Amino acid sequence: MFGLVFAIALTALATWSMADDRRGSETVAKVLDVEHRGARTFLTVRYTTSHGEVCQADFRVSVDANRAVSTGDRIRVRHARSDPCLRVREVGDQSGWLIILVAVALLITFGILTYLSWRRPRPPLPLRYAGMP
Repeated sequence: MFGLVFAIALTALATWSMADDRRGSETVAKVLDVEHRGARTFLTVRYTTSHGEVCQADFRVSVDANRAVSTGDRIRVRHARSDPCLRVREVGDQSGWLIILVAVALLITFGILTYLSWRRPRPPLPLRYAGMP
């Protein structure tokens, strides 16, 4: 039962997060720093939100077109409505759907397990040779 409640909460939070990202807006950001850590690229960008707030954020590059950017370039970013300075990602980043898929898979799994553990028990099968000498 705990797993089912956890999966429902995870699904609700992931859905709220995706909806908040959709309500956010896109803007152009200036690349302040590019850091390569092995095969990963991290960017530090500065941008102005639709409400005029100037923000600076760090994030991992997931869009192939942005792997070759350098300091001073401009890229398009998308920020969430509720936390415009904390929740920023590149335009075209589809990694948010992964959490939805994981949450739904957990919801289905724990739903099935809860049903199996709480269903009415089946009567035992009759013994094949019961009462025979």
